Formats: sequence, structure tokens, C-alpha cells
Amino acid sequence: MWTRYGAVINGALALAWLCIAAANHDSRADTAIPLPADDQKQLEKLLGTGVVGEALPSAPLAAPETYLPPKGTTMSYQVLEVGKKPATELHKLEDTTEAPYAPGWRYTIEKGGAAYFQKAQDGSVYTIAEQYLGNKVLSRFTPSEPLIIPGLKPGESRKSTLKIEVYDLSNLNKVSHSGSLDVSYTYVGTYRVKVPAGTYDAALVRWDYAGKVGPADIKDSQYRFLAPGAGMVAMIQIRSISAMLIYNDHTKRGKLLEHAE
Repeated sequence: MWTRYGAVINGALALAWLCIAAANHDSRADTAIPLPADDQKQLEKLLGTGVVGEALPSAPLAAPETYLPPKGTTMSYQVLEVGKKPATELHKLEDTTEAPYAPGWRYTIEKGGAAYFQKAQDGSVYTIAEQYLGNKVLSRFTPSEPLIIPGLKPGESRKSTLKIEVYDLSNLNKVSHSGSLDVSYTYVGTYRVKVPAGTYDAALVRWDYAGKVGPADIKDSQYRFLAPGAGMVAMIQIRSISAMLIYNDHTKRGKLLEHAE
């Protein structure tokens, strides 16, 4: 009899432990994480009120393809910049055709340039280079800059240091400037976002950069809302680049998805 009751008790204890373990396993994935007050302030200042809504239960980041728009899609964004009138900007995602960056994706920003993405063996997607038409330069990153890290849980961060080589577009065989950036990549949580193109449940990822490239001291923060099947539906950037009297850029801008086709 004692053996029978002991088995029952042990079975009950085992079941209880399994229930506790199940409740604790990835418990944060079922939790809505309120948007930190400082982040909310920055987002509202650059995107306006009513864009970022309620916090939603957050799962770990999914496979990168989940957050990329279909290849060939052209996306129109409303650009909101402090001190300037709203403008429209076109983005497009395509397969990379340039040999140094293939296989991969080329993400083109109208009149701005392009970013080149590649997938790593662990399933993450990284930015390996960026082209800036305004400054007529190409930047290459070693290691590559994280774009989407599948499996990252809400509230988690990853830190890395990127070595950067900058080339003039007229001569891609010669490094014109070099330096490094410390990057903090944080999956903040999931939020309901209302933009001109519609309402989306989007993962908010924040990038913080600090470092020096050539004569320039750089500090930059970017927030991007990534929605399944739609890509980036909203973002803000707060940039400060100072190179003494040579070059200065203190940009504060937001972007809202207007439509995609």
C-alpha cells in the first residue's frame, strides 16, 4: 500500500514540477512588455502620438524571412524630419546581383543608397555593407551588423564591435577611412502600430551605435518596427556625427509605411 501511495505522491510531485517548468519556460514570451518611458517619448516626438499603441504578448524573434517584405515589393514611406516638411521615400528589396554580396538581398532606398544583407549559418541575417549616395561612399562591416537574430527573446540584447572600412564609390579598392562602432542590439517587445498603410502587430528592435570612423565621432540610435509579411512599418533615427569643421550631421527623423505594391 505504501508503495502504491508513494508512487501516487511521486507522480503528483513530478506533474507539479512539470507544470511549474512549463509555466516558467519562455514565460516572457507570453508577457506584454510596456514600452519604456524614454523610448516612448522619442517615438512620439518623431512619429507623432497614436502611432505606437498597446504592448502585446511577445514571442522570440522568428525566422528573418518572416520580417522581410516579398522580394520585388516597392514600399512608400512618409518621412518626418524635425524642421522639414513631410516627404515621400521609396524602398525596395531584391536579390543581390553584385558578386561581392551574393547570394543575399539588396535593400534600396530611393536617392539614399542601398544596404546588402546576407544570411549566416545560424539563420540570422546581417548587413554586410551599406552604400550612401549622398556622400558617395560604401561602408563594409567586419563582423557584419546584425539585422534580425531569430530566437532572441523580448527584453534581450546582443552587443558587438564592428570594424568599418569606408571606400569612395569612385575607387572601391582603396580604404579612405576606417574605425569601429560598438553596437547594442535590443529586442524591446511587440506593439500594435498604426501607420497610413494600416495597423500591424510589430516587433520593436533598437540599435544603439557609438564609436569613431576616420575623423568622425558617431552616436546613433535606430528603432525599427518589423511586422510579419510587411517588413519595416515604422522607424525613427537619432543621429549625431561630428568631424570638427569637416562634416556634421545631427539628424532626427521618423518614417511611416504609406503603402506597398
